Amino acid sequence: MEVGPMKRRRELFVGFLLILPALIVLGALYVYPLILSVYTSFTVGEKYGLANYAKAFDIYWRDIVYSVLISFVTTVVTLFASVVVSGYLRFRNWKFLELMYKLPLFIPFLIVGHAMRVFLAPHGTLNNLLTRILRIEELPGLSRSWIGLVWAFVWIMTPYATLIVLGAFRSLDSAYIEAAQNVGASKWKIIIDVLIPMCRPSIMVAFILTFVRTISSLTIPIMVGPASPNMITVNMMFRVNYFNDWGTANALGVISYLIVMVFAIYYLKFMAAERGGIKA
Repeated sequence: MEVGPMKRRRELFVGFLLILPALIVLGALYVYPLILSVYTSFTVGEKYGLANYAKAFDIYWRDIVYSVLISFVTTVVTLFASVVVSGYLRFRNWKFLELMYKLPLFIPFLIVGHAMRVFLAPHGTLNNLLTRILRIEELPGLSRSWIGLVWAFVWIMTPYATLIVLGAFRSLDSAYIEAAQNVGASKWKIIIDVLIPMCRPSIMVAFILTFVRTISSLTIPIMVGPASPNMITVNMMFRVNYFNDWGTANALGVISYLIVMVFAIYYLKFMAAERGGIKA
């Protein structure tokens, strides 16, 4: 009578032992640093309070708004580019385009940042191309502007988003596309009215991941973009390296956690609505 329950408990225990190493690594590398970061953000010397958050908002509120706006603009442009590329590759098998859009996946952020500084500099590759070949008046140096920062982010983030969106587009049953083609829908009409609505969960995943990767990036904002305002990550590095101010740095980190959490909560509600048959 008790053989079944005992065997079940033994199987559960063995399963727990199998995943225990992964849980230890997860706790050591993610959970513990997160808890320590939150704890330190409320610590000022031997006291506890919101002084670090008050300092963070007082000094860096413009940078916080700037970080959110840059991340949002980057995410929107990236999703647009990924939908265009994915829509094209859903209907045409162009190996060269598949190779080129995946190329940035294998290039480190540091290399991308340096390349964009050279490409977007006042006398860099872009301006040389415009003035010497196309005979167009050169642009101001974009490497130290928010446009250059968004440009660099979009270039590095688009492949990741495209992998997700293209996978969703290709996994969709071709019967839906054929039905739309039978009533005379163009390819762009199919992308807008069929592919995007039916692949909204995957597009939302791409949106969240792109936003999170952008707002948490450090290397590219250091090398590309204006001196002020800065991204949150640059300010965190500045507080630690120049002032040894871990409290304010961790307060900025917690603020970024909360910003990301807003999008994560929206995503969970969106997925719950999708599963429940309710349009978000």
